[in-house]
Amino acid sequence: MADTAAVRKKLEQIIASTNHTFREVSLNIGRKDSYIQQYIKYGLPKRLNEIDRKRVCRFLDIEESELIDDELLRDGMPESPLLKLDDISDNLADFIAIDIYDPQPRQALHNHVIGRIAINYKEFFGWCNGNPYNLKMIRLNSDAMEPTVPSGSLIIYDSCVLEFSGDGLYILRYDDQIMLKRLQMTSPDHFLLKSENPRYQDIRCDASEVEVLGRAINCLASRPL
Repeated sequence: MADTAAVRKKLEQIIASTNHTFREVSLNIGRKDSYIQQYIKYGLPKRLNEIDRKRVCRFLDIEESELIDDELLRDGMPESPLLKLDDISDNLADFIAIDIYDPQPRQALHNHVIGRIAINYKEFFGWCNGNPYNLKMIRLNSDAMEPTVPSGSLIIYDSCVLEFSGDGLYILRYDDQIMLKRLQMTSPDHFLLKSENPRYQDIRCDASEVEVLGRAINCLASRPL
């Protein structure tokens, strides 16, 4: 019998026996360098999704059954994804997978991954200070930043930026809501949260009331053609 904790422990032992590091495994499956360590040590996420599990098993040359817990077996395995590993380049290190988050008030974003997009990191190497593993996406259904960012667009942001780093567009948590705003510092202890849509008033607030979740760098605009 193996629960999720036992599976994480088994994976830790397998990685140690192969002389690989958590970082090497994380980067090989297209995740940021701390992903496998967070999974093994803290159970974040609770279990590896199907694509991550297959990639880990392929990299470590182990059977997929080694990383399947009893609850997953009982509830039934998910259907195979339309995109199979063999459809991707044999060099998986060329690809990264960007998580897409569904913003939930008062809850951590990593608990609400609703999808992923795989990209060749060489195409995006100039973003995020040359570290595309920090890229994340979030869909915000608000017209507050129109016309710059249409409502429903996927915002691509640098999740490594967790504090104000100059005027720009940021993913923020404010007043128990996750939002995209143009952030300006009006004094050492105060922020101005600006919308692009003139129908929305600027928000002046204490810096302690704002949690910076990342700096927006691009978007996949939701516009009918």
